[in-house]
Amino acid sequence: MYVELKQVAKLTLAGLSSVEISAKIIDENLFQYATNKSLDKLLSATLKRVAVLDEILLNLLVQGSLHTSKLVALIAIMKTNRLFLEFIEEVYLEKVRLGEQELEPKDFCIFFNNKAEQSLKVAGWQESTLKKLSQVYSIILFEAGLINSTRKKRLKRRSG
Repeated sequence: MYVELKQVAKLTLAGLSSVEISAKIIDENLFQYATNKSLDKLLSATLKRVAVLDEILLNLLVQGSLHTSKLVALIAIMKTNRLFLEFIEEVYLEKVRLGEQELEPKDFCIFFNNKAEQSLKVAGWQESTLKKLSQVYSIILFEAGLINSTRKKRLKRRSG
């Protein structure tokens, strides 16, 4: 949803309200979807993410380098998705602190098992849901440049 998020951010910076943005995206098919089937859900998520960013972050999302822009998108996801934020704090950043090189399938399993112990909602999720979330989290980390691929999830190090 990076491209869509960036489009909504541009429209927000141009001064359009969320209602005006929604209408423009739907009327002009700015997301270029074949059908409007999942458009409402996607639009709602992107508007929610843009709403948590201040003007500085919105400008970095729209005009920053690709790496910076994708990190701002990551921040927006973290600010709107508590479970993903907890994954970053409890798994990814812990791996970085410990100097570990890779995210492994067991890391996702341990994380979701811990969350299932803390939440009846998570405990009720099917294995397929947890697998899909693990895949989505991997894609988000890859797109943000924090891991090298979605298969062998080696943590990328930034120098400087």
